[in-house]
Amino acid sequence: MKRAFMSELAIVRTLIPSIAGVGLFIFIVMTLANASDGDSGMSAGACAVSAMSPVMIMNSLAGFDNQNGWERYRATLPFSRKDIVCARYLCIVAFSAIMACAAALLNIVTIPLFNNAGIFPTGQVVFEIAIASAASMLISLMMVFLAQPLFFRFGHMEALRLSVGLFALLGCLAMATLSSSNPISNWLMSIAGANPDSAVLGCLCAGIAVLALALCAISCTVSTKVYRVRDL
Repeated sequence: MKRAFMSELAIVRTLIPSIAGVGLFIFIVMTLANASDGDSGMSAGACAVSAMSPVMIMNSLAGFDNQNGWERYRATLPFSRKDIVCARYLCIVAFSAIMACAAALLNIVTIPLFNNAGIFPTGQVVFEIAIASAASMLISLMMVFLAQPLFFRFGHMEALRLSVGLFALLGCLAMATLSSSNPISNWLMSIAGANPDSAVLGCLCAGIAVLALALCAISCTVSTKVYRVRDL
């Protein structure tokens, strides 16, 4: 497992400059676009980077496998299929967390520079940015966990087409769930709106984390099963 994870790290190190560059560009654009929105826009940059990082890392790693023939060569190395799958999941989660932390820290540091609403990085502001960034990353990770078995089963190009359709379907379901006519949406908004304190926000984020962890375990199990039977 450790050797498989180190091989994933070696790949990610070559991808970091491009991913970080895209993330920084999106952070600046989203922060400037929402600088005048006060509380509702102060974490836009961090949330955008945190949400896009898992998808970018997943696609970048799969693209590297496809472009360089690494997937077929890796199958000849002394790694079990389970170690390969677990290392890929661990790598995506680890670097998504690093990107989310970096985005949140950058957002906190640059609040006085980009924000025009007189908001300063107080303890409450820092906590809300951190929670928003973590929640965005976790929700995006759940989408990645749903799509990752497709990459282990079909390879990069076919899985990329299927994952686009999957993400579009999930987006439609999310919009339907968050619709004002949906009782679930009204219930969630009543909780967040009536109790916007740190304890409630922390509990909501912890609930999302537990759900993401459960989905990760299920997805990793499915990916291992389909990858073991795949002929490379």
